[in-house]
Amino acid sequence: MKGNFTLCTLFIVLLLQAVGSNVNGQWALLRQGFGGRGNGQWTMGNSANLGILNNGGLLKLNNQKPQSSNYKQAEGSCPANIDFEAGSLQNWNCYTGSTSVRNNTNEITVMPSPPITGRHTLYAKGAATLVDPYGLFPVNPPDGSGYAVRLGNNINGSEAERITYEFTVPANANDATFTYRYAVVFQDPGHNPNEQPRFIARILDVQTNSYLPCASNEYIATASLPGFQSSTVDASVKYKPWSSVFINLGAYGGKRLKVEFTTADCTKGAHWGYAYVDVGECNVTASAHYECNPNIASFTGPGGFQEYKWYDNNFSTLLGTGENLVLNPAPKINNINVVVIPFNGFGCSDTLQASIYPILPLANAGPDTIICPDHPILLGSPGTSAFTYVWSPASFLSDPLIAQPVGTPPKPASYIITVTSIESGCIDKDTMNIQVFQPIDISVSPDQTICEGQSVNLQAMGSAVLFNWSPGVGLNRTNIANPVATPKSTTTYQVIGFDGHQCFTDTGLIKVVVHPNPRVNVGPDVTRATGSTYTFSPVTQNGPIVSWQWTPADDLSCIDCTTPVATIKRNRTYLAKVTNEFGCVGIDSMNIKTFCESAQVFIPNAFSPDGDGLNDVLMVRGKGIAQVRSFRIFSRWGELVFERTNFQPNDPAFGWDGKVRGVTGPAEVYVYMADVVCENDLINSYRGNVTLLR
Repeated sequence: MKGNFTLCTLFIVLLLQAVGSNVNGQWALLRQGFGGRGNGQWTMGNSANLGILNNGGLLKLNNQKPQSSNYKQAEGSCPANIDFEAGSLQNWNCYTGSTSVRNNTNEITVMPSPPITGRHTLYAKGAATLVDPYGLFPVNPPDGSGYAVRLGNNINGSEAERITYEFTVPANANDATFTYRYAVVFQDPGHNPNEQPRFIARILDVQTNSYLPCASNEYIATASLPGFQSSTVDASVKYKPWSSVFINLGAYGGKRLKVEFTTADCTKGAHWGYAYVDVGECNVTASAHYECNPNIASFTGPGGFQEYKWYDNNFSTLLGTGENLVLNPAPKINNINVVVIPFNGFGCSDTLQASIYPILPLANAGPDTIICPDHPILLGSPGTSAFTYVWSPASFLSDPLIAQPVGTPPKPASYIITVTSIESGCIDKDTMNIQVFQPIDISVSPDQTICEGQSVNLQAMGSAVLFNWSPGVGLNRTNIANPVATPKSTTTYQVIGFDGHQCFTDTGLIKVVVHPNPRVNVGPDVTRATGSTYTFSPVTQNGPIVSWQWTPADDLSCIDCTTPVATIKRNRTYLAKVTNEFGCVGIDSMNIKTFCESAQVFIPNAFSPDGDGLNDVLMVRGKGIAQVRSFRIFSRWGELVFERTNFQPNDPAFGWDGKVRGVTGPAEVYVYMADVVCENDLINSYRGNVTLLR
């Protein structure tokens, strides 16, 4: 591979989106920091678009048509003739001069010169069979461009030669690199180092007039340079065969740079030195290749370094060392990093990133999904013309031969995409599983019957996950499966069940019949004397009434009839509960207040205890009386002649038969006193005169 410039600021259009596992294809190895910028230009006098060559990959650059793996770099993609491919030194500046020691320092003095054969000698690739007479290596690098230049010769004379080339690094080229190949042949006279033959390669920042530190190398005979050998033709000659140097120019975007290659003989004029130089076209700094079968990826780093260390994407694992790396099996989509370490004193270390882009089939059928029946779904991922696409089965697909067909399966289906590379025939497959929602089914509880003011639970059952009830009047919630309904009148409720995916619904109806409660009015509150009676005459509505219940049962003639009779004894509240034919209930109540009057107690003012059976006993008579606490009779002289306590009224056994000390008393006026407890617990006292008649 030739030395090269590389500007990684161009869009790489992947031929297949990187999804799935890598089972076949080719890979592109790009420099770290590659970023999606396009159409960067290296400029000299004429600007030229920069392309990228990948020995094992298949890339699309600057809107060029993708080519196969033997795709060659288009001419003019580098600064004009920087690679000598014009077969001349056009755009290069040539110099000749001499070398000497001044102030104990080697000093080279050159002046502009036209190309001089023998000092600026161009070798065509066809001369590859020509070898260096001392090192016996080809005068053109085996993997180089079509031309190489030899600076200097094997003629003594303290001569010096130089060639330079100026260019501007594109302003957006934060990932530019420069690679050159060289071979060096020196006589080694054993002089002091400042007198020895030498080869100098440098890059100058024109604006600051300073040399790039990592791009300035000086090779001096007998300086213990690594890789130098002794000639088998002339033992005094040391040589180094073709090697390469990689230089990172990423920090010099927009800068004007000048490449300098210089050779010089020994300063004493008796020993010579020369070098071969080849600058390749602009190219990637490394390459990668992937084989379908077996599953192997091969990587090649930029040449010219002493050490190479290959790491995984996060630098946690050392994958290998050396300029070449083979991974078997090939990795998944990832980044591989290579740390390049130059020979001591020749350039700087750098870290490159091998971004593995799959450019042969990586099938992507799309993620598994769930859809509604006959609902269109886009399958696959965007495709390119470099591949063919076949979907199986073809049923319910808009076109089974494109990368992204539209599917409308009515039931669950699995679709397999087979992607085939037109160039290599490598294939990859992927599967997309589609689940299809099925209709839902809901059932509801039976129709309900309630009385006015009552509540009932409604229930929807089945495979729905969302619910909506209507109308919302009388419902505690409308978005649950089992709301509580309290309608004021007969209402039919509709529930719609949803599957949660806007595919299917189902509907159910529940009728809630509301019967009116009966109305009963037992009348206003009343006040009655103890001992009296009261007959209820209630009025009802919303009948027919099928049952009555009166409470409490005390002093009522009946508790399950329509018009019970209450015997008035004490203050009481009566409640009537009626039930109609629908089982609905109505309730009303009334209060009965009692009173006890003196007229309720009767004690005669005369009696005749003569045994004729008529008015023979003086006793306490009355109604609404619960008890006679005491009944006493006094003579007119104040003598107690009769006394009874704690007895019921209207009982002759507790009356006075007119006897005083066992005999009937004289006919005269007597005084009585009675304390009476009414049935409402009130106490009344009665006093009066009674005449005993004989």
